[in-house]
Amino acid sequence: MKTLENYFEHDVALPESGQRSADLTGSERAFLEKYVGAGWENTPEGRALKSPVQAEQVMGAATDQEAPESGVDLESSLMAEEELRLVSFYVSGQVFAVPIMLVQEVLRAVAATKLPAAPPFLAGVTNLRGRVTPLIDLACLLDVPAEDGQEDNFLIVCRLRDMQIGLRVRAIDTMYKAPRADIEWNIESQVGVNAELMAGLLKAGDRLIKILSVSRLFQKVLKS
Repeated sequence: MKTLENYFEHDVALPESGQRSADLTGSERAFLEKYVGAGWENTPEGRALKSPVQAEQVMGAATDQEAPESGVDLESSLMAEEELRLVSFYVSGQVFAVPIMLVQEVLRAVAATKLPAAPPFLAGVTNLRGRVTPLIDLACLLDVPAEDGQEDNFLIVCRLRDMQIGLRVRAIDTMYKAPRADIEWNIESQVGVNAELMAGLLKAGDRLIKILSVSRLFQKVLKS
């Protein structure tokens, strides 16, 4: 297990600055029409999304693993990896992880524009480097009890196909290079609630860390 400083010093390249796009992808447009409505451009939410937020980057993304284009391919691809890089983080007092190959960057928490028609786990949406980015309240989505007085301080930005989402987390834990033998897949019967959002279980010493299924998170956002 590496420290954060060692991992990002040797294995991470920062994304290019000034990366912006004025054109919405199909998934971005579908998301806005679903939760804001047709003609979203003329709503207060649409106007709020015109300008990108100021985001302070904490970490960049790894560059030597590429994510598959489809969610189905993603799950099978992860299981086939001899070694999987993961970033672990705290949601309230519990630890979860996601594959590094899906992480674009980690940011300090940013402001979100609220969406009146959105489910409770959607904390809002923001314009991040020119991209429409839904922000997910993982504590709400995973039904993790909140800790009084504690705030979500970081945003893990994940991308799949033509859309990105931000996962709101309490704190970043560490990075793992996990061999296949340390990861157990198909764990639905072991994790109980929200099992459909879990892809696997990482055994790291005396820790058992749940690996979130990023593809299922995207499905949840787009289909709820």
